[in-house]
Amino acid sequence: MEKIAGVFAFGMILAVASPIIGVLLGAFSGWCVGLVFEQEVMGFLARLGLNTAGLTMWQLGAALGFIGGFLKTTVHHRS
Repeated sequence: MEKIAGVFAFGMILAVASPIIGVLLGAFSGWCVGLVFEQEVMGFLARLGLNTAGLTMWQLGAALGFIGGFLKTTVHHRS
């Protein structure tokens, strides 16, 4: 029973931490990509019809990292 409670607690911590970690890594990745490809990415988003005025690459990366923090693959193992 204690093992199940520990696994549940770890899962809850991971569920809360994943979006936060995603934001941090996404912001850093967006900043790095923006150093080289900012015009290309912003131009592509503008062609899709999105308003990119005032949007920076680190903000875009942070938003995508936040969304990606909720999209995790569930892996099932046969016991």
